[in-house]
Amino acid sequence: MKIQLLLVLLLVAVFFSCSSEKDHATYKIGFSQCVSGDAWRRAMHQEMYRELSFYPELSLEIKDAKGDNATQIKQIREFLDEGIDLLIVSPNESEPITPIVEEAFQSGIPVIVIDRKISSNLYTAYVGGDNYDVGHTAGQYIRNLLKGQGRVLEIWGLQGSSPAKERHRGLLKGFQDSDIEIVTSIKGEWEKDTAKNRLMQHLESAEFPEFDLIFGHNDVMAIGAHEICKNLDIVQMKFIGVDALPGPYGGIQAVTDGILDATFLYPTGGDIAIEIAHKILADEQIVKENILQTAVVDSTNIRIMKQQTDKIIDQQDNITRQKERIDVQMEIYRNQRTFLFGFGLTLFVAIISLAYVFKSLREKQEINEELKNKNDEILQQKDKVLSLSQKAEEATQQKFDFFTNISHEFRTPLTLIQAPVEDLLANKEAAPFKPDLLLIRKNTMRLLRLVNQLMDLRKIDHAKMKVKAVEQELIPFLQDIINSFDKTAQKHDITLRLLADNRNLKVWYDPMMLDKVMFNLLSNAFKFTPDQGSVIVKVTEKPLSNNVCIRVEDTGTGMSQQDASHVFDRFYQGGTYSATGSGIGLALSKELIELHHGEIHLESTPGIGTSFEVTLQMGKAHFNETEVLKGTATQYFSEESIGFLEEVAPNMPSSTKEDKEQTLLIIEDDQEIRQYLCQQLSTHYNILEAENFEVGIAKALDKLPDLITCDLMLKQGNGFDIIKKLKDDIRTSHIPIIVITAKSTLDERIEGIKLGVDDYISKPFSFTLLLERIKTLLANRQKLREHYLHELPIEKSKSPGIATDKKFINSFNAIIEQHISNPQFGVNTICEEMGLSRGQLYRKVKAMLGYSVNDYINRVRMKKAKRLMAENDSPIADIAFQVGFSTSAYFSTAFKSYFGTTPSEFRDQCKKG
Repeated sequence: MKIQLLLVLLLVAVFFSCSSEKDHATYKIGFSQCVSGDAWRRAMHQEMYRELSFYPELSLEIKDAKGDNATQIKQIREFLDEGIDLLIVSPNESEPITPIVEEAFQSGIPVIVIDRKISSNLYTAYVGGDNYDVGHTAGQYIRNLLKGQGRVLEIWGLQGSSPAKERHRGLLKGFQDSDIEIVTSIKGEWEKDTAKNRLMQHLESAEFPEFDLIFGHNDVMAIGAHEICKNLDIVQMKFIGVDALPGPYGGIQAVTDGILDATFLYPTGGDIAIEIAHKILADEQIVKENILQTAVVDSTNIRIMKQQTDKIIDQQDNITRQKERIDVQMEIYRNQRTFLFGFGLTLFVAIISLAYVFKSLREKQEINEELKNKNDEILQQKDKVLSLSQKAEEATQQKFDFFTNISHEFRTPLTLIQAPVEDLLANKEAAPFKPDLLLIRKNTMRLLRLVNQLMDLRKIDHAKMKVKAVEQELIPFLQDIINSFDKTAQKHDITLRLLADNRNLKVWYDPMMLDKVMFNLLSNAFKFTPDQGSVIVKVTEKPLSNNVCIRVEDTGTGMSQQDASHVFDRFYQGGTYSATGSGIGLALSKELIELHHGEIHLESTPGIGTSFEVTLQMGKAHFNETEVLKGTATQYFSEESIGFLEEVAPNMPSSTKEDKEQTLLIIEDDQEIRQYLCQQLSTHYNILEAENFEVGIAKALDKLPDLITCDLMLKQGNGFDIIKKLKDDIRTSHIPIIVITAKSTLDERIEGIKLGVDDYISKPFSFTLLLERIKTLLANRQKLREHYLHELPIEKSKSPGIATDKKFINSFNAIIEQHISNPQFGVNTICEEMGLSRGQLYRKVKAMLGYSVNDYINRVRMKKAKRLMAENDSPIADIAFQVGFSTSAYFSTAFKSYFGTTPSEFRDQCKKG
């Protein structure tokens, strides 16, 4: 019994000794705080103590220097004498505190510098925000807030401290390259009352510089400034601070209440300092420079920031309360353990077990309650998301229903257009109009195909489109579809072939669906394959995988990886397809192939070509009974191919030998529209045509037409780029431009007018309207030409006009005036000085002034000679030399030819008059 008692006493002694060792702190940390009176420093202390709860082997002692350098040096010296294991310092000012910190570091004591830096690198670690970045971010924000100009009053922290200096330096950097200036600096020394008193003194002075915004180095000074301005009835002022502390008196609450316009997050870093201290004392690796990130808090994000910080504060309070409860429970536990020790170790263990069970149950209940609340919140959010999703789906469905119904209504008017056109095509008396009628029929069928594709998509969405598969030979079916494109291939010299190893291959498929798929794939291939290219259809049987592959390859422009990844999305129009398609055909093709339980894939390389591969399974096991058509297949006629069966070249009027005075350049990538415009306008003007950006620019520079029509939506290039290049080039700046396009929004019209577009016509357009606008523009240009001709070249024109045209006329006249006395002066000299070829100069001058270059130079010489003889009495021979005539006899002959009188007779008339 005695032995058992001794063992029990020994166990109890060991237990209490272990407990004593655990309760006793192993390491002591001393924290020299520059000042502890503000909310930011108190928040730092709270974070430190919360973090310390995770490290019971650490103890912390904080000493407050109350903003005095000497006091802080004394307190650090006391810490060193006490034999602390680690020193944390927040310097009041950098320079005075640096020596004592270096002394501590060199004596072997780890030093963590927090918030404010010292003037050297002799410390173990630094924790704090990048004050320069805070100031720079604030400066950029203020520059945006004041729109690049304004006056700022800056309230400094302690001017000797590193945060104040770095924030000021960063603020100036943020104001760089703007009209914002700091008109006044107030020494707030981080204290609200100090800032308020000194700001009041400044504002009560007789004269003070006006300012638009107050920037405080911390929130409390900015809030104090707001109170002063409010008391002095200074309104419409903006206030910005730094810290963004949570809580009822912090910066976040001030932004919420409208006191501050913005605050910048500046974390205290107290918890990180304790964490780094623990790592240092545990001989773990650390990062020396621990920079805390900043962020702006303003009206755009204050709501979520307020919610988050309030939630964090609540959680921190809960943690604190739980820790206090745990501490109380542990204290009770220790007291009970001591008190009940005499009653026996067994009873002691039972009580401890009961206390532990009680604590666990309590925590479990709290956790369960918290989980229940979170679960209810998640369920409510889920219900809201489902409700919003359902509403969005209903709205989308209604829009699609409306779009589909409208598309369905198109079929009736299209039918009413198609039927009369077919009748006229059958009428021999309408033969002269056959090309136009064929054009109408072809585009009617194009619209009908688009409507049919929309209706097919609608049927697929509602599961109303069913596969009706039959077994028939695949190669003849594909050959019939390919034959529809023969004339198109011949017209553009495109190689079109069908390659197959097994010409008798039979496959189960729906002929109507597969026809739509193949038609769409071939249409896309021809659409983007240039002349002399190739379109190859390959059919490959793969017995091992029990499927057949149909591959459509072209040598077209190809597409980017981004376009290729979205090409099967509905209504998607990438950079290559945006001007030429509706984004429906390929999406429908994919849906139809998937109804066959097959696959469709794409391979494309920009500049090389594109390949579409359709994979169909062999046999009919993959179809259900409703998807297999019983009986034999009937003869099927492809509705998709209508419009490609007959392509007749447009009936271009035969060229005549009549030399029309004016020339038009038509830049349009749609061949049918281009041919239609050429056909209609060729009876009135000489016509040049271009199908893309490069050809259009080249012909405009080479031929200098009298007027240009241009589309904005081109496959290769942008219409606005053409307009800008032509209007910026002195050789073509005088040419009027008419835009004919389907892009007719107000923004696009404004952009075109800014670039110098003379007229804007939206598709579909009236040809009569277009013709009249062309005639009007050319007539106005003729009036402008006459205006220039009626001016004396040496006079300055005050008439408005296109700046580039006016510049050309002024430069042209200046060169003539400069060299007018030189008998050898001519076209070559002007070409060299203006940088134009002879042909370009002749066409430009002829287009703008209506005369050849030499005729215009003679007109200038005659007019100047006439003016000189009227204004002074110089000999006629001298005047002849002044205007570039080598002999007075030749001058007299030219003068009489031009004015109908000799120089002597003209001078006599002037003297008499």
